[in-house]
Amino acid sequence: MKIPEHNSPLKRIVLILLFGVAIGIADSSDAIAQTGKIAGKVTDAATGESIPGVNIVIERTTQGASTDADGRFVIIGVRPGTYTILVSFIGYARQRVTEVRVNLDLTTTMDFELTEEIIQGEEVIVVAKAVRVRKDVTSSDVRVDAETIARLPVTDLAQVLEIQAGVTVRNGIHIRGGRSSEVVYLIDGVPATDSFDGSTTVRLETAGVQELQVISGTYNAEFGNAMSGVINIVTKEGRSDRWGASAKLWTGGYMVGGSGGEDYLLGTNVAEFEEAGIQYRDVDAYSYLDHGVTDYQNVQGTVEGPLWGDRLTIFALGRYFANDGWLYGADIFNIDGSAGDSTLVPMNTYERLTWQGNIRFRASNKIILNLTGQGSNEESRPYSLFRRWSPDGRTNDFSDGLNLKLKMTHLISNTTFYTLNVATFEQKNSSRLYSSVSDGRYNDFDIAPPDTVEFTEGEFIDVLTGFGRYARGGTNLGRFKRKTRSYLVQGDLSSQVSRSHLLKTGFQFKVDNLELEQFNLIPGLDANGTQFDPFVPDIPIESSSAFVSFDNFNPITLSAYMQDKMEFENFIVNAGIRFDYFDARAQTPSDPSDPNIYNPQKKTNRYIDLNGDGVITSDEEIPENELTMEDREAYWWTSTTAKSQVSPRLGVAYPISEEGVIHFSFGIFFQIPTNNLLSQNFGFKLPTNPGSFGPFGNPDLDAQRTNMYEIGFKQGLSDFVVSATAYYRDVRSWVSTSAPILAALPGTNYVVFTNRDYANTRGIELGLERQFVDNWGFSMNYTFQVVEGSNSNPDEEFFASLSNAEPRLALLPLGWDQRHKFAGALFTGANTWGGAIRWRYEHGFPYTPTFASAAIVGSQVQPEFPTNSRRFTSSFEVDMNVYKEFTSRSVKFRLFAEIFNVFDSRVVTNVFSDTGEPDVTLDQKRTGSFDDGYWVRPDNYREPRRLQMGVEFVL
Repeated sequence: MKIPEHNSPLKRIVLILLFGVAIGIADSSDAIAQTGKIAGKVTDAATGESIPGVNIVIERTTQGASTDADGRFVIIGVRPGTYTILVSFIGYARQRVTEVRVNLDLTTTMDFELTEEIIQGEEVIVVAKAVRVRKDVTSSDVRVDAETIARLPVTDLAQVLEIQAGVTVRNGIHIRGGRSSEVVYLIDGVPATDSFDGSTTVRLETAGVQELQVISGTYNAEFGNAMSGVINIVTKEGRSDRWGASAKLWTGGYMVGGSGGEDYLLGTNVAEFEEAGIQYRDVDAYSYLDHGVTDYQNVQGTVEGPLWGDRLTIFALGRYFANDGWLYGADIFNIDGSAGDSTLVPMNTYERLTWQGNIRFRASNKIILNLTGQGSNEESRPYSLFRRWSPDGRTNDFSDGLNLKLKMTHLISNTTFYTLNVATFEQKNSSRLYSSVSDGRYNDFDIAPPDTVEFTEGEFIDVLTGFGRYARGGTNLGRFKRKTRSYLVQGDLSSQVSRSHLLKTGFQFKVDNLELEQFNLIPGLDANGTQFDPFVPDIPIESSSAFVSFDNFNPITLSAYMQDKMEFENFIVNAGIRFDYFDARAQTPSDPSDPNIYNPQKKTNRYIDLNGDGVITSDEEIPENELTMEDREAYWWTSTTAKSQVSPRLGVAYPISEEGVIHFSFGIFFQIPTNNLLSQNFGFKLPTNPGSFGPFGNPDLDAQRTNMYEIGFKQGLSDFVVSATAYYRDVRSWVSTSAPILAALPGTNYVVFTNRDYANTRGIELGLERQFVDNWGFSMNYTFQVVEGSNSNPDEEFFASLSNAEPRLALLPLGWDQRHKFAGALFTGANTWGGAIRWRYEHGFPYTPTFASAAIVGSQVQPEFPTNSRRFTSSFEVDMNVYKEFTSRSVKFRLFAEIFNVFDSRVVTNVFSDTGEPDVTLDQKRTGSFDDGYWVRPDNYREPRRLQMGVEFVL
């Protein structure tokens, strides 16, 4: 693939023009989708007659309305949250209604009955009744507000997500059977998804979230470029009435039992734990962890308040988090092979600094500006089994994310408003051991291990290598860095054009800029072409297949939608249509049989055809007649084509009782494949040796498509709400790898990513909940789903073919196919105390069994089992917290304790394929030598029990 050059000034001009167009559209009434609506009717309590001209005002805002001739009113554009509403009219007692909850994209219905004023200035205070069943929800979604998040025993939003119906967590978030890259992440209505791989650009902290919305059903037309779900986060704004601040400090460590953990890490006392020839059979996998209280450290602070009355407010949050990790190794060898001090070393350490800010400026009663930002800086050292005895040689990972956004909201009236967002997102990832490529500490243990090393002074030992052996030294030579920067302009319009129709329309334009560099360091050569001794690292040449690099890759996306929310007496309809356009603005080889422009194999691509007969003769094969790179550039590449699609969405809700509703929804959803699938192994640098290579990125991929159907029911019963939903997803044009493409060099072929896979998901979700009333509440859900498809990962078929496997023709369980999941939370508490429990029962994930190597005899041809035909054992995990609050003058402080994985369950994440067990393999019985402790794998389990305690101060 080649990336054409783009004129940077031209790009800026295009963005400026689009900004101007957006403002022009906005001036004719634009809107936002990240708000809710309040609507209702005002009547005379004595006569029941409608009262026109009544004033309805939302306290602490500039929003309000007056009733029409029929006593009805509508206020749209209300941020999610809890409000107090004032209702007043001459001759009637003023009414103040507190605890009115507004949710994202939903209608809060508030009907008021006013009584005649007996005493001048009389005011009636009413507490709004909590709405348990929203009748205008036409697809499955879950909304978790700030109060609920604060009660849960969680420290990250991912922990909130994993107890929601239809959500599966395995190497990422999967919603209703989709790949993890099929989820779109929104922050305040603006995409915050990394275009490179579909991950989030930054990490948000729970204390900065006003409302979390998880849409797993057929979402409306305003949401695009997602095939399985939408995670929408509304962040907090600062208060306008007073200043507030909080500080939270907590620390903790791992609380596990058992014994033998240190022995297997050091490779000692084998006989003590050996049973039936299996080393360390009775060792507790995490028993090397001490009971320290500083392994897990957190500091978090917030501040909010008015900088200039109610005109200028601020909300700011910062958090520092460090974890030593729960996977350890032993410092037996230094990177040069000499003896270490044999101390235990944490090997999955993690450190993070996050921040979040929101400055809100009310320019007038109708125009509001928000400058928001979120950032995160992460540093970790990923676990490596190979380096368990020489942990200093493993790599360092870095991840930095930044979101900046300027939003303008114009409240034209109580029934019409618009927003305009201008945003930029940046995500940088890198991985390397040392910052400099010429660092003298790099060595070539991994390339050419020595026969012996001087372990201690005067003591030389053999360097054992091969299967079942740990590294005896060495340094990771891999280096990777990439950056995604996106520029976005988004405008949205909402208008209540009549009592029954809320129209929304909007557009979005985004430009991505991607850079990537990846290679392994190689031995450097001196002027005579001889390798330096001792080792000196060098970078592969640019034309080598070992060096992958590109910059200025600038795909563009453009989308627009129209949507009508029709609210009638007996049913509600959400109907919309969406248009999406994508242009990779890249190029692919014109001749697929000879794709490597740096080293072409066809003679016609190496030499000038002097006589034009299409054949290169021997007299033409001379150095003076060779084509230059510039010559080949003129004809080598073909431009990719732009892609566009139109997708309709329809959702219908039928209220069947005062607190009961049935809904049905259908939609066609498209998603452009992530940019890593467009750019992988950039440059088509096909090696010159025979073999199968790839997969190579394909910038000419089509959009993937999902047809989604859903029917659901929700009913309030006394203090409880029950729900049931059935769904089906049909996925087409899923990305996989192509059939082998034969290259000009005999015996050489390669594959590219292409749209050829299929998958489907069918499932049922059952829910039961009780809102937090009378000091207790709970929510629980059960999900049954079947997730089947051709391949779990886009490159799975290619790597299977390298083992001579046939192309996948049948639908088989995908890697995250979890048939049963039961999850939920229970809350209890009063004014100064409380606690919560969060639980998850999960059916085991599938794996592909194999015969043990020791069992292969005769022809040495290993039999095969069907892919993903066996499952891990099921798991049950519980987390809990308790707290007690105290007040001293104006300061409230809370003491709290949290336990994660209360029962210290060993939840399996991986198994040995010959036994289906995480701690036993028949390969242990094979003839041969293995390093002691090699078959004990703590990384086959989730995190063990962790206890943390802390204090929080609130002003």
